Amino acid sequence: MATLDEFLEGLFGILGPGGRLVALFLLFVIDGALFPALPELFFVLTYAFRPAGTDPTTWGLLLVALAVAGEAVGNSALYLFVKRALIETGHMPPRLEKLMRRWIGFLLVRDERVILLNRVAPVVPLVGAFIAACRWDFRKSLSYVVAGALAKYGILLVLVGLIGVAYDEATARWITVGFVILLVAASAVGSVLYRRREGPVPKGP
Repeated sequence: MATLDEFLEGLFGILGPGGRLVALFLLFVIDGALFPALPELFFVLTYAFRPAGTDPTTWGLLLVALAVAGEAVGNSALYLFVKRALIETGHMPPRLEKLMRRWIGFLLVRDERVILLNRVAPVVPLVGAFIAACRWDFRKSLSYVVAGALAKYGILLVLVGLIGVAYDEATARWITVGFVILLVAASAVGSVLYRRREGPVPKGP
């Protein structure tokens, strides 16, 4: 464990404060636009290995702001790409668009509120693409993206802070990492259970 601590300290030391923030922001953009990138784990690690002398609260709030901004940018970028490069130009495969709408129509929540549901049980990948394909209101959708990210990472920051008060720095760091891993696993299980509850998506032309 000590060796891993040393490796992470060296890695974050090489990046420097600015590099850490840029890397975390880009990670959230990738997570919002392309594929799951475990931003929760890197969020807590970036918080745990904060620059020496940095106020924990200020650093944590800055990370929450970056999380919200990154997710907003990532989802918006994917939405604009699908809308302008595929849908408006007629290059969006009709079958794919129909399947996306059918999947949303099969869920218990069938509008922009799916974005909030995704925070608990990820049932819709590539949210920005669904916003475009389902013709959801972009401003409302983006507000849900922002609200969901703010709530999720704000709560995570509070929990990390409480663990840090209860334990020494090194112990708190790994308790937090373990907690985040369990949180991600529980979210994945919740997604599977939700899909099973809804049943298979009806097939059609």
